Amino acid sequence: MAPAAENETATATVPPPTDADVEDQLDAATETTPVFQDVQSNVLPHNKLMIVFPVLALAQFTAYLDQTSISAAVPAIGHDLALGPSLSWVASSYLLATTSVQLINGRLSDIFGRKQLLLCSLMVLAAGNLAGGFAQNAGMLFVFRALSGLGGGAITALVQIIISDITTLQQRGKYNGFIGVAVACGSGFGPLLGGTMTSRISWRWALWYDVPWLVALVALLWYVLPPSRVGGKLSTRLRLVDWAGLAISIAAVVLLMIPLSKGGSTFAWNSSIVISMLTIGAVALVLFVAVEWKFAALPIMPLHLYRSDYSCNIVLAQNFVYGIVFWGNLFYVPVYLETVRGYSAIAAGAIMLPMVATQGIGSILSGLIITKTGHYNPVMIASQFLWAAGAAAQAFYSATTPVWVICIVGFVQGLGTGGCFQPSLVALLSHSRRADRAVLSSLRNFLRTAGGTVGLTMAGAVLNNVLKARLTGVLPAEAIEQAASAAYGLENMGLTPGQVEIVLGAYMQGIRIVFVVYAPLLAACAVAACLVRDEGLSEKDARSVSPALAAAAAASVGVNHASSEGIAMTAAAVVVEKQIQATVSPQPLLLPSATPSRL
Repeated sequence: MAPAAENETATATVPPPTDADVEDQLDAATETTPVFQDVQSNVLPHNKLMIVFPVLALAQFTAYLDQTSISAAVPAIGHDLALGPSLSWVASSYLLATTSVQLINGRLSDIFGRKQLLLCSLMVLAAGNLAGGFAQNAGMLFVFRALSGLGGGAITALVQIIISDITTLQQRGKYNGFIGVAVACGSGFGPLLGGTMTSRISWRWALWYDVPWLVALVALLWYVLPPSRVGGKLSTRLRLVDWAGLAISIAAVVLLMIPLSKGGSTFAWNSSIVISMLTIGAVALVLFVAVEWKFAALPIMPLHLYRSDYSCNIVLAQNFVYGIVFWGNLFYVPVYLETVRGYSAIAAGAIMLPMVATQGIGSILSGLIITKTGHYNPVMIASQFLWAAGAAAQAFYSATTPVWVICIVGFVQGLGTGGCFQPSLVALLSHSRRADRAVLSSLRNFLRTAGGTVGLTMAGAVLNNVLKARLTGVLPAEAIEQAASAAYGLENMGLTPGQVEIVLGAYMQGIRIVFVVYAPLLAACAVAACLVRDEGLSEKDARSVSPALAAAAAASVGVNHASSEGIAMTAAAVVVEKQIQATVSPQPLLLPSATPSRL
């Protein structure tokens, strides 16, 4: 009888947890998650996803098309507006604004809604391009390019965040892979389209051509994209914004990026303006961290992201390195082809086409493999080694390297690049809580752009130092400065054939040093990827909150979610509603509904 009694006791029904038990254990599971949690997840059924996703992909394609198409128009813009030494600010003003908005974009979408922010960003980009096309002087152009940068930078991040909202983590690898194709196509066709508009009509049409399309995208997305499920009065949401962190972060980015991108060219490294901006920018960065750590109720960059999981830190650091190499290749491979090898801009673009095309192929393949196997780390490791192998081969480029070799190396690097970018986002989302998804996606984009800025600065410093060392005693000091800043106009400097050969040899040496650095950086990323825990395609919320507790939380508001993702999301929303009611406003945020919103 005793064993039977014991068995009866063991199988007795466990009483349901009380509200206090649910909240205590959910609090323990969510650890230091901020006051505001994600309630915008809205996984769409396949038929609705097939309507929404192509429009989002078109928005991403347009953002990258706009970002790169202006590059072919820069010489014409400089001539028409007499920009002179300030010509580089055509790109820098856009990049500064893009980088500034990427860090804050995720949190703002948490507060005001993804759909609303995406529609506003598209309109801002359209307004910036429309006004920029009418610019009559340098100041007008730079201001309007910065406005376009605010819109373009926000679009690229918001599209990825919304895709994370409307798909499951199991689907995300595949759909992020297709987004990678949109990115590659936009980046590849942008210069071609911008060059065509500039040569056939005017450089102004390199800005105007996409305005009607952007307006059409706003209408399409307004119609097909489900509404963001955010509640509360506007005044309540404005109080949620970390205004101090927002202002200080923008100040820090601008104060650090201007001297980093212009030091050694527009400004001397030892000039007072560079030293002052770097010093104040560093102080602003420290102050920003202090505000986010101690004072912000809803931080733009929650510091628990760095404390909670070392795998996230590794992937974020990898994205910084990706920015160094990716942007370095985009800038210095054309310099190699056009300056050292003497190819035209169109021919150089054609030679780089394998790298651009296979980036899209690598993105699709990596997404399909992740979806099929349920694991992302093998894809990331293999892609990083593949990219590193291509970078190592690139380090052996010379003035006589056959074009077919350059194309093959570009093919390999493109596959590796495509296999790194989108899987890194899947890895981050797997290691983070749903409430941090938007912030983490924005932080990833910010670090990649910041890596590009730092990498280009370092590469530019290396190249300039090599040029000065090799050309001192061969050319006058003024001619050395001209050679360093006018790589594509050596034929107009009045140099002898012997001097031109020495200048091109110096360029080749400097570019080779830059390329040599890329391979070990990428190899280090691949080794570090081996330390990343592959959690598969399950979200941290579902792993942290037990189904019984999540179901109890869902039942407490009368919602019955069948999936672990759904009940975890509802459980988090229950806690959020109580927190918001207690700390911010008596009007609660909207809870996620049991079924996806209608289109």
